[in-house]
Amino acid sequence: MVVQVLHETQILSFRAMTESLIEQTGFQVASAKILYRAEKAGALVDRKAQVIRIPARLLHRLLQKAPARYTVRGCDGSAWQIGGGRPYVSAIVTDPWIIDSQTRQPRRPCLEDVRINTILAQRYDSVACVSRMDYPVTDDDGPWSSQRALLLHLLNHARHNMAYVSSEEDLDLWLQIGSVLAQGNALSGSGLLSFAVAVRSPLTLTDLNCRILLEATARRLPVIPTICPMAGTTAPYDVASTLLLANAECVFLAALTQLLQPGNPFIYLIGPSACDMQTGGDQYYTMEKVVWKIAAVELARSYNLPAGAECGGTMDWRIDLQGGAESMLFMQAALGSGADLLTGIGSCYNANGLSAETIVIQHAFLEAARYVQSGLSTRNLQEGLADIMAAGHGGHFLTDDLTLRQLHEQAFFANPLFDYSGAHTVGDRVSGSMWNRAGRQIKKLIQDYTSPVPGPTRDALQALFSSRFGF
Repeated sequence: MVVQVLHETQILSFRAMTESLIEQTGFQVASAKILYRAEKAGALVDRKAQVIRIPARLLHRLLQKAPARYTVRGCDGSAWQIGGGRPYVSAIVTDPWIIDSQTRQPRRPCLEDVRINTILAQRYDSVACVSRMDYPVTDDDGPWSSQRALLLHLLNHARHNMAYVSSEEDLDLWLQIGSVLAQGNALSGSGLLSFAVAVRSPLTLTDLNCRILLEATARRLPVIPTICPMAGTTAPYDVASTLLLANAECVFLAALTQLLQPGNPFIYLIGPSACDMQTGGDQYYTMEKVVWKIAAVELARSYNLPAGAECGGTMDWRIDLQGGAESMLFMQAALGSGADLLTGIGSCYNANGLSAETIVIQHAFLEAARYVQSGLSTRNLQEGLADIMAAGHGGHFLTDDLTLRQLHEQAFFANPLFDYSGAHTVGDRVSGSMWNRAGRQIKKLIQDYTSPVPGPTRDALQALFSSRFGF
C-alpha cells in the first residue's frame, strides 16, 4: 500500500529549485575550516560573508557519494541496517514535559521517567536507535542534573545512540562516551554513535553545528540533519515553500557531509512546522505534517538517500480523541511513506511532551498501521469458497478447518491495548481504557529488567561520569 503526495514532475521542480537556492543564494557557514575545504572542492566561497554556494554539477557529484544504506550498532554488538528495506524505530526517552501516569497532567521529568522510558526503548524489538533530550530532572537540582540523567539512560540500554549535542562541552562528553562504547576498538567507522547536526533556518550553519559536523565526519559516524523551518517565521507561510526550504537545507547538509568525508552515512530527515500567526507559537503536529513527511520520503528516494519520518505525535497532551486521531494518522502516513527510520514515537504535547503510556500506545498504533499497510491476502480464498459452498444456505463456519487454523494464526488484528468489548461487557469500563491498559503493559515490560549493557562498558561509563562530574 503506497501513499503518495508528489508526482514526478513536482519532484523534478523541487529538485531544480533546490539547486538554484544552493547555487545562487547558498548557505552561511560559520567555520573557516569548512569554507576552506568547500573552496578547495570547487564550491563558490565568500569567506568574508562566510557563504558557500555549490554549483549544480558539484552538488550532483557530492550527493552520488552518499550511501543508500548504512549500519548502526549498539554496545552489545547488535546491528541494524538503515535503508535496507525494513523500517526501524528511533525512540526518545524524555522531553521538557512528561504526562504523569496518575494525574494525566504535564509535569517536568524525573530520573524514574528516564529509567522507565529507556527500558521501554530496549524492550521493543522494532527500536534500533534511541536519543535523550539534554534536559535536567526534578529530583536532582545540582549543576549536573542533565548529566546524571544521561548516565542513567546509558546504563539501561544497548540500542544505537543518537547524540543531540547542545554545547561544546556536551560534544566532548559524547565523543568520550563513544570511546567507552567502542570498548577499546576504534570509534571511527564503528556506527556506535550518530550525531545530529542542526541547520538554523533559513540557510545557516552555526559554529557549534559546524564543529559537530567536522567531528562526526572525521570519524565516519552517521549524520542526522535537524531541519526545522517554521512556516511564517523562518520559512515562507506556504506548505510547499516550507518544504522547498527544508529540502534545500537537508540536501546542502548532505552534500557538505560528503564533501568533508565521501561515503559518510547520512539520513534524509526534516521536521518543518507552522507558526500560529495569532500567538507566534510553533505548531509542530498539524495536518500539514502528514503531507510534509510523505513528500520528504519521496524527495529522499529521488536522491537515493535513506529516509526518516516522524511517526505518531499529537498537538494534544490530554490523550483524548484528538490525540488518538492525530497519532494514528501520523503513524499510518509515516509507515505508508516507506521511510527507513520512524522517529519520535511516544511524542505528544506539540513535540514537547512524552509519557511511558504514549510510548506503548503509539507502538500499538504502529502495529495497527503495519496491519493496514500489509493489505489483504487472498491465499485462503479458494478454501473459503469451498467452505461457503459446503455450508450452503443457513449454515455456519464455527468449526471449519479454516476458522480453527486462522484463530491460532491470529488472522484478524488484535492488540491488548485496544478495547474490543463494545457493549458486551458490564461493570467498570474505566479499568479497560487504553491508558490503563498501557499502564499495566508498562509494569510487565519493566518488571525484573536486567540491563543488556556489558559489565565492562557499565563500569567504564560510571568511571567516566565520576571523573568528570563526581557521581
